[in-house]
Amino acid sequence: MEQTQTRGPLRALLAALLVTGAGLGFSGPALAVYKCVGADGKVTYTDTPCVGASQVSRVETPPPLTPREQAAAEDRSERLIHQARVLEYRQTLEAADRQRRYEAERQAERQAELNAQRQAELELERDRLVIVRPVPIVPRRPPVAVQPRPPRPEVPERQVQMRGYPFR
Repeated sequence: MEQTQTRGPLRALLAALLVTGAGLGFSGPALAVYKCVGADGKVTYTDTPCVGASQVSRVETPPPLTPREQAAAEDRSERLIHQARVLEYRQTLEAADRQRRYEAERQAERQAELNAQRQAELELERDRLVIVRPVPIVPRRPPVAVQPRPPRPEVPERQVQMRGYPFR
């Protein structure tokens, strides 16, 4: 059981070395690639000649890169990746800046609305206020006892004769 556990990592290491060796320009000669188009129109690429009733065409593959070409390609790749990361970072900063400006504008609009609402409330309050002017304070006098008046003596009514009025 221990043998199978150690063989797994060894196989993975060997596969990684083969892949990195092939990536460094140590690959073998270019392999032949065939393009097979079936009767139904399905396209298949293979390293062996096509069988059956299909159209066969050989695809020319470029020769493997030299170590110098491989290093130049990797350098270009690293530069492009770095430029893409710089561009992405710049875009992220610009998006964050746009978001901050948007939020600041919204906050200013909300503040302006609140100020206008407060101003309207103050004007309504002012219109509702009743202006009260101070009344001079008059000291109160102690109540005076009022004596009832004696009743008037009754005077008999006199009968007066009316004089004739001259009508014209």
